[in-house]
Amino acid sequence: MKILILFIALLSFQCSFAQSYEQLMDLASAQIKSQKYRDALSTLKKAFHQQGDRGKYDYANALVVALQCGKNDLAIAWLEEGVKLGLGDNEQELSYFKNDSIFKPILANSSYKRILKHMEFQIQERYKRDRIWQNEVAANAISEKQAFYQHAQAGFALYHVDQEGLEIPYLVFVPRGYHCNAPTRALFFFHGGVVSDTAAFTIDPQTRFEPIFTIGDSTNSIVIYPFQKGNPGWKNYKYMSAVISTILADVKLRYFIDTDRIYLGGLSMGGNVSYQFAQEQQTDFRAFYAISAKPKIAEVSHPIYSLHAKDDSLYRYDDLLKVRRKVKKQQKKWMLKSVAKGGHGFMYLPMGEKSTLDFFRMMFNKEEE
Repeated sequence: MKILILFIALLSFQCSFAQSYEQLMDLASAQIKSQKYRDALSTLKKAFHQQGDRGKYDYANALVVALQCGKNDLAIAWLEEGVKLGLGDNEQELSYFKNDSIFKPILANSSYKRILKHMEFQIQERYKRDRIWQNEVAANAISEKQAFYQHAQAGFALYHVDQEGLEIPYLVFVPRGYHCNAPTRALFFFHGGVVSDTAAFTIDPQTRFEPIFTIGDSTNSIVIYPFQKGNPGWKNYKYMSAVISTILADVKLRYFIDTDRIYLGGLSMGGNVSYQFAQEQQTDFRAFYAISAKPKIAEVSHPIYSLHAKDDSLYRYDDLLKVRRKVKKQQKKWMLKSVAKGGHGFMYLPMGEKSTLDFFRMMFNKEEE
């Protein structure tokens, strides 16, 4: 049942924009924690009749509640809905559905067995696609500039730089509109924080689905995506600044970057440090941006653009406004845009992807007009 606790913790992030659905899911979460399963079952049934942007963990909780109430057929039906949203798409979740005692009443059910086999097949197919992608990013890497820039394959290429004895990987995403004989805008993107006690660097193939790459393609921008995990991580600004300088110099040797149109920013913890970069007197970057980030404004020397959801529960929008009011002299260089709903991870929701694309287009238009 340990995984159930994780599902409950993620429930609020996965819930919909519709307030009525959100309220019902919050109530169901409280009822589950209090082990009032019959009440939770009634609440969940009402919620699923409402309009809402449902997440797979909504159904993960729901099917457990149904099992607790002896509603095995309903539990399987809800599991099937969750699978459509990606539930059971990794080994950890599959193991949970195979081995947790809560599923004992339906282990022999033919529909349940079929669902588990489908999960296994999907995971194996994903592993195949991941391996293909990993081979592609290695093959797409190009050598340093010789007399002329080389043709670059659209898509991803993987590189590494050495910083203080650590080999740090980073991806370069090349948009379809890139030509090696024309200077192209570049966009650094720092991912959100990852909890780890020690420094470690891994390349997760699922990174290729990050919305920032769709934005790069839509705006004909090269996206530079460094990987960082644990300490020193994004928190150590001096270290991070040195890493970025090394990566930028490396990228310039391989791709025809427009040096007047390089932007830097990120999401959440990756966006927090953007405010520090914007305070530097000398910089290689035209402007900075921060998405769902905690503001750290003292004296901004360069333009910075912020995008924030008004219902963000991690970095509250009201707290951001308080910081903004304290730096009135800097407000002309600090442009703030907001979305009404979506929470801390709104960028990953369909509605949030469009808002984020509009945000980048606005920033580019203002800076390059």
